[in-house]
Amino acid sequence: MNQQEILNMPAGRKINQLVWWKIFDMFPTPPNNDMKFLPDYSGDLNVAWSVIGKMKALGFEAWIMNEQKYKDYPGQDNACKFYGNGRVYFSLGETAPLAICRAALLAIMESTGNE
Repeated sequence: MNQQEILNMPAGRKINQLVWWKIFDMFPTPPNNDMKFLPDYSGDLNVAWSVIGKMKALGFEAWIMNEQKYKDYPGQDNACKFYGNGRVYFSLGETAPLAICRAALLAIMESTGNE
């Protein structure tokens, strides 16, 4: 998966699975292999905070902004940056949880070389 695919990924099951696998290193699936039990990282802000906590535990610092207007990206009013490994990983999203998930995936996948 490349950077553009991550940045264009919508909220939902696919990005939640990637966060489960890549950020939390939980493989292959949630309890009892039932995808209905997969946390909604990209849709629920309370759940998305666990992504930030995990990223901090991995040595990244987080920066989150919401209700911003990015004229070249209408509807993308939320942003997340993770700082780590001497790099900045930035993403926009329609919601804060989506921006958090996208930025976290960019950071983890690039820093680990795991695509």
